[in-house]
Amino acid sequence: MSVTLQTTSTRDALVAEIRKHILGGTFAPGQPLVEISLATMFGVARPTVRSALQVLVSRHLAQPSQGRSLVVPVLTEDDVRDLFLVRKPLELAAVQRIVDERLDLDAAERQLVAFESLAADASWAERVEAHTAFHNALVGCARSPRLDRVYPPLQEEMQLCLAQLQSDYPGAQDLAAEHRTLFRRIASRDLGRAQRAMQAHLDRAVRNFAAKK
Repeated sequence: MSVTLQTTSTRDALVAEIRKHILGGTFAPGQPLVEISLATMFGVARPTVRSALQVLVSRHLAQPSQGRSLVVPVLTEDDVRDLFLVRKPLELAAVQRIVDERLDLDAAERQLVAFESLAADASWAERVEAHTAFHNALVGCARSPRLDRVYPPLQEEMQLCLAQLQSDYPGAQDLAAEHRTLFRRIASRDLGRAQRAMQAHLDRAVRNFAAKK
């Protein structure tokens, strides 16, 4: 007897769809994530929605509200400053190791090329995912097992932050172009230049977020 295994469960597929709506801005910060509404929208049972929402809570893409329902998190300026307080030293450390040890950047460049190759009508959620893939690959180029361990858990909140910065990148290629400039600075193998570029890149995100509040 042979059994065909599904590679994606209904719950996991639902998590991916809700996540896409959150990162793409369709589900706005503070919007309630109501079980019955989501069950109707996606054509699934309420227990499946409930299970998917718990996964999203664990990934910081949903949070309890004052009522019984969950909502899309509303990041405050303090939240973002705290997030980047942790993120910045990790990425600067990765850049320093890459430059000091002249480590290969091919994996990061492949992700950057994929980022730049997105269609002009790609959704913001797709651009957020490509952005994340580039930064993950860049940190991975530092070849630090512990850096690889502590960096990924920040990704969901970093994506949630970027999801709210869509208006700062009106052109289809604006976000990718910013990262091409950053990549060139790192690839120059000039440590001061590379770290200043990364510092400015991260500071810009915090500054842009603060300007919206």
